[in-house]
Amino acid sequence: MKFLSKLTIFFLLISPLFLMAQSILVLDAASGDPIEGAALFNQEKTKSSLTDENGSASLSAFLEKERVYIQYYGYKTLSIQLKLKNIQDGITIRLEAEEQTLDEVILSVARKASNRKQIAEKVNVVSASEIKLQRPANGADLVGLSPGVRIQKSQGGGGSPVIRGFEANRLLLVVDGVRMNNAIYRSGHLQNSITINPNNIERVEVVFGSSSVGYGSDALGGVIHYYTRSPLINSEKKISTQVSSDFSTADNATINSFSTEVSFKKWASLTSISHSSFGDIRMGKNRTHGYPDWGLTPFYSANSRSQYSPVPLENENPLIQKNTAYDQLDLFQKFLVQINEKRQLSLNLQYSNSSDIPRYDKLVETRNGNLRFAEWYYGPQKRLFISPQYKFFTDKKFLNSGRVTFGYQHLEESRNSREFESLTREYQREKVKVFSLNGDFEFDLDEKHSFSYGFEGTYNKVRSLAYEYDLLINQNNIEGSSPRLPIPTRYPSAKSSYGSFALFINWVWDLNEKLTLNAGARITTTRLAARWKESYNINSLISEVNLNNEALTETLALTYRPSEKKQWNVIVSNGFRNPNIDDVGKIRENKGILVVPNPFLFPEYAYNFELGFTNYLNLPKNYISIRGFTTLISRHIGRDNYVIFADNTTPDMNTILYQGKEVETFANINSGDRYLFGGSIDGYYSFLDSFSILANVSFIEAGKNKRYGPLPSVSPIFGNLLLNYQKQAWIASLRFQFSGSKNPDTYSIGGEDGLEETPLISENLGIYAGSPAWNDLSFLTQYNWKENITFRLGIDNIFDIHYRSFASGVSAPGRNFKIGANISF
Repeated sequence: MKFLSKLTIFFLLISPLFLMAQSILVLDAASGDPIEGAALFNQEKTKSSLTDENGSASLSAFLEKERVYIQYYGYKTLSIQLKLKNIQDGITIRLEAEEQTLDEVILSVARKASNRKQIAEKVNVVSASEIKLQRPANGADLVGLSPGVRIQKSQGGGGSPVIRGFEANRLLLVVDGVRMNNAIYRSGHLQNSITINPNNIERVEVVFGSSSVGYGSDALGGVIHYYTRSPLINSEKKISTQVSSDFSTADNATINSFSTEVSFKKWASLTSISHSSFGDIRMGKNRTHGYPDWGLTPFYSANSRSQYSPVPLENENPLIQKNTAYDQLDLFQKFLVQINEKRQLSLNLQYSNSSDIPRYDKLVETRNGNLRFAEWYYGPQKRLFISPQYKFFTDKKFLNSGRVTFGYQHLEESRNSREFESLTREYQREKVKVFSLNGDFEFDLDEKHSFSYGFEGTYNKVRSLAYEYDLLINQNNIEGSSPRLPIPTRYPSAKSSYGSFALFINWVWDLNEKLTLNAGARITTTRLAARWKESYNINSLISEVNLNNEALTETLALTYRPSEKKQWNVIVSNGFRNPNIDDVGKIRENKGILVVPNPFLFPEYAYNFELGFTNYLNLPKNYISIRGFTTLISRHIGRDNYVIFADNTTPDMNTILYQGKEVETFANINSGDRYLFGGSIDGYYSFLDSFSILANVSFIEAGKNKRYGPLPSVSPIFGNLLLNYQKQAWIASLRFQFSGSKNPDTYSIGGEDGLEETPLISENLGIYAGSPAWNDLSFLTQYNWKENITFRLGIDNIFDIHYRSFASGVSAPGRNFKIGANISF
């Protein structure tokens, strides 16, 4: 008994030591990096502690059920009520950065966490709270929440972001540090961003202007960086589940999402499943632009992959844009493993698969007064993404922390088309495998000098297949097909590849409290190889292409803060885009124009100068920001007439016979120097505690080349105004967005701007009006009923206005009632 009594006393004496050993870990919500210097204190401020360089602080001074506040400048203050298990087992929490303050944390510019006051580039952040409130339908609409970004759409399942007059393969899409751009990203319009599911996104950073030092080729106009959600290791709640559902009336869309997070002391998991179903889009009824028939759908094709209809059908409601419906499934899985205090391993798995996506703008295309295509649809768009990442922290002189990220992406897309009065269906399929390896490292030389450096290697393998076959019809059902016959492939038929390797370094020098210099450089080498089979080749003089290029890009930026509330930004930078497989080797026919391969392409460069001023007003988040920029594009890649000397199927040197039709041949060429300039005004102001206003106006102009005409993708003036109200559990927002008109003589000659999608003035003369001005007013409200249930209700396009955003081939939804709910447990 004496022995048991002594043993009991011994354990009672040492148990506080175990309690004292437990700690709280404070992480940045976006990057997952530890926050050093975060303050912990109780409500009376009689107890306090600071996190160390690992983001850790002891909880020994605090008691069970005591409320502890965690505070760090530039982040939202968080409070928790301690439980006994928190003191015994420790706890991990995330702090969310305050938006648009000088100390807001930006992750994407230097490929590491940096304060906004050290960054000269314009960066917009779409936060998790905004994503939860606005509930965008897809990854393109998600980016459209960022001021200064315009979204082009050709069909219901479309969405091509445009930044400062750059689009598609002149913008870089990145997810969790891995570039999405691949060897067949085209220069026209892309819908690849819809494969990103907004329900899985923690935040989006949009970097405006050339960013080739950190990201390499394609980042001419900017970078769109998606950061996915991450599970929390050693969270207070071990299992948490979220269910969300949204419905909208303009397209009878339903979006349902389910996610569950499991948290343990050393590892955590996040699983998400989302399914989206979009119906045909009903356009707005009120035609304030004055064109009574523009955009209406009087007839439509009822054909599909399995159903046959010999003639177009009359549309009972021409306001409904038939053939804009599609479905999509998104799967997401992320594992985090804490190897030890300074090492972490993650595995990121994403899969997206759509139904057939009808190409609406092609299905309403007419020839001789009748619909041309009975079928034109993209086959299921598939994206598989696998990315393990190793993150570590160390105390070496030239290496404080780093991460190594491997990426594998498998993408599949196809195009299917058939004309009316024909049973021949053409099929083109592309498969792309992308391997990438990124190394990102950083260190602080001293308090004034910090460096980030790293490498990136990528390899793209492209396989292109094409054939045609005749349908076998039994009444209105397609029951089979004739044997397949080969036709020219969209990309080189005997396989093609594209690879790159780059080294980069970025230096941030805080000269003093008011002045910061940022300098960076990147050297990139690229190699492109493409080969054609003789039977698929339309130019016998070209059987293979090999392009090897090197590029050196630099950035020099200066931020000057004359006071705590003012900041000047100056940037001189250059970027480049190396020709990819789509630029060099594509074969595509559109309205009598055939784009053919050109092996003699060189990289295009963008030289950028930018000047900006931001004034923070009486509160940290209140500001007004003015930016101006000018960009010179050297060796701009654009389309022009191209003669195939080996072809003699027609007497005209500029045409050939293709698929039995005479077509004019064009190719991508280096068209010399082009330039554009523009600016933006952004502002935010909160008042009366509960109200805030966010406003933005962007404008762009471009020089007109006498031979090659205007640059594509140059938007008319556009902007938005957002009035927010927030009071405890209630949030409401009123959004007004607008766009100016665009004259037809400022549309590009190559067809990217879609002049034929604007109102027709004279059919005989082929005169179009250009894009009319438009505006749109929407309202959205959200109520947090209880702690774990949220309801949403909204109305988009309140006045049911008919409009099309510039270069789009489909009209925007009309008056749209939305309802949704989130439940967490």
